[in-house]
Amino acid sequence: MSKLMVGNMVLGRLENNCYYLHKEGEKETIMVDPSTKADHIYETLKEKGLEVKAIFITHGHFDHMMATNELKELFGDVTIYAGRKETILLEDPKMNHSALIGKPYVIKADVLVKDDDEISVGSMKCKVIETPGHSIGGVCFYFVEDGVLISGDTLFFESVGRTDFPTGDAGALRTSIVEKLYKLPDETEVYPGHGDATTIGHEKAYNPFCCVV
Repeated sequence: MSKLMVGNMVLGRLENNCYYLHKEGEKETIMVDPSTKADHIYETLKEKGLEVKAIFITHGHFDHMMATNELKELFGDVTIYAGRKETILLEDPKMNHSALIGKPYVIKADVLVKDDDEISVGSMKCKVIETPGHSIGGVCFYFVEDGVLISGDTLFFESVGRTDFPTGDAGALRTSIVEKLYKLPDETEVYPGHGDATTIGHEKAYNPFCCVV
């Protein structure tokens, strides 16, 4: 089995982690939460011989999606995936806060996913985990065979996503983390929307917001 390669570009005013995933030696690529600078992302991946076939949106805040439409146009055959309950943010500039920064932006997902859905892109396979709390329709993407979780703004290194934005819910966020993400193997690598990577085991032991060990 080819190794899953996880690349990262830190982009935008909020220093978002914009991940690109592909199997070693293969060109089919998943782009996660492209925050900005579509041309830069396109050129960087093209130089690496990679072709984006899917864009995964973990949630609908502006800083996680404002290069999406442009990348879809640049790469061509691209499918956009997002949580089924997140359209309220994706399609409303006020709700996703893009209007607040003077750059109204909306996207329409090609595929709306729900809990336990499985997605295949090239030889990559992942499972959708609905994790409401940071927003009502936020999702994480779990690459089971590779032990990799893309957590968006649900779970950070020793922290969690804020819940004071529209549709946020602190209780729902803790439930999502403890009852869903903490059920994954401790060695699962966690790649969050901001900041450093971590593991499920580390967060269970040291995350002050959701420590269960």
